[in-house]
Amino acid sequence: MSDTDAQALLGRLVAQFASPYDFLRELVQNSLDAGSDRVEVSLDGIPSESGDGSVVYVLTIADTGSGMDEAIIDGGLTRLFASTKADDRTMAGGFGIGFVSVFAWQPEAVLVQTGRAGESWEVLFYGDRRFDKRRLEVPLEGTTITLMRRGPAREGVRIAEAVRDSLWRWCRYCRLEITFEDLTSDAPLELIQDSPDDLGGELSHQDIAGDHTIRVGFAVPSRALLLRRGLILAEGSVRELLPGLAEELGDGCEHLQVWVDSPSLRTTLARDKVVLDGGHEQIQAKVSAAVAALRQRLVDALIASAGAGARGPEVAARWGQAEQRRYAFLHGHLAAERRSLGARLASLPVLRERTAERPFTPAQLGEALAGRPLVFTNSGPDGEDGAALGMARAIGYPVVAGEEGDRPWLAGFADDLGVGLVSLADALGEVVAAAPEPSIEPLRALTEATLRGLGGRLAGLRLAVGEFAGDRTPPALVAGELARGGDRIVVLHSVEALANRAPETLWIDADEPLLRVVAKAGEATPIAAVICLAAAIAGLVGGGEVDPEALAEGVRRRAAELGMGSS
Repeated sequence: MSDTDAQALLGRLVAQFASPYDFLRELVQNSLDAGSDRVEVSLDGIPSESGDGSVVYVLTIADTGSGMDEAIIDGGLTRLFASTKADDRTMAGGFGIGFVSVFAWQPEAVLVQTGRAGESWEVLFYGDRRFDKRRLEVPLEGTTITLMRRGPAREGVRIAEAVRDSLWRWCRYCRLEITFEDLTSDAPLELIQDSPDDLGGELSHQDIAGDHTIRVGFAVPSRALLLRRGLILAEGSVRELLPGLAEELGDGCEHLQVWVDSPSLRTTLARDKVVLDGGHEQIQAKVSAAVAALRQRLVDALIASAGAGARGPEVAARWGQAEQRRYAFLHGHLAAERRSLGARLASLPVLRERTAERPFTPAQLGEALAGRPLVFTNSGPDGEDGAALGMARAIGYPVVAGEEGDRPWLAGFADDLGVGLVSLADALGEVVAAAPEPSIEPLRALTEATLRGLGGRLAGLRLAVGEFAGDRTPPALVAGELARGGDRIVVLHSVEALANRAPETLWIDADEPLLRVVAKAGEATPIAAVICLAAAIAGLVGGGEVDPEALAEGVRRRAAELGMGSS
């Protein structure tokens, strides 16, 4: 290889680094390979003698590894470089990018001091990639690499920060002690060290087999780290770094964090990306198995959470805000695993039912609801929804633990069951049966007859007017009757429920503004008034679009049958 070719190759290799400080990763890798137990990095600034205020920055990387003898230096370290001595050229053969990468920093000189098996050597590289090599009489252990570059005094802070960032980015999980000392400031010695132990918290799983370590956790945002011997090879999202796994998991990868340390992972020559080869495929398969184990851990945790204190003597005290938060947290992650769990989810007791404080399976919930909406609350018997919860308990209507912020994952269960979703505060209420006012009764009867005439789910409908308990405006125009107890009737306000399954009896509040408007208009134009009321109710509970002409014709026909005329 000619000098020109060698220099061009060196330039291409160095140019592929994303950052000129990525060479620190390569030197740490070399220290790992040399069996070092630590790497010490330091930055110093020596005032230049040029008088222009510049500083010579000295960046030193020292390890305690096995070092190099002359054969290693000539056979590896200097192969891509030209000696300043004509009879000492070592250009033949292959190359390694590790040491070459130091020139990405554009140093004016690089000094390598190393010792091995009683030999000690010093190699000085110049900015033009030539070098001098000489043997030292002083014994050395390990390898020390010193880079020197001139720059303005103000550059010191930026250099120190870049060195620190590079070490933390690539080397924080390394299996050796790495320290950084910024001698240009008063900053203390810094230990570059992190641990993946908190990955996913309780929702984590790890497999360790020989040199392979796989850790997976459910957490947001999605993140993947691929390492070899603790040195980060790539960091990004699961979709970016493990595309095969992402395709398998679908939405499940959006809350997955993965940490893999394996000798099966390889990178390109420039270390810019992990190679998608057979080793990478094996790793994805191992991660997939770990995720399956993690998914089961999530299910087990949620079953335990939903059953906390169930049927115990201190049920109410044992289901408080802390239990609700953990339950909702686990369900938030379960929502991303719905596709992976498939039909199995229906038989898992992962729901908390508040009227009896018991765990419930989605299948049990669906059977109990029988097409009625999924109702939720975070209130206990003594909470703000306590009265409504008592109503639900009395009539055997299941209420799932949840609050407004839980609607996204609650909606998944509602969708599976094909029912609506409504909070308990907006769902259940009471009506007191009362005789309709004389001005309203004919309009009620005509509206009821018209709705019955539409057929379908409205064929057996009864429309009633009563006094709704409480001082708040009902959330829906009509409410479906659920149960009776004397003069008091429990009703379901949910529009979602009415659109899905119309009860036999619908109640409308005697103080409903629309009803009052219809009653007033009915004095002059009863047909038009009833058309408005019937259309509004049919739109809610009819299960489909209402034909206005058919509705109007039905009102006129029923009015004639009831002897109300045709006006």
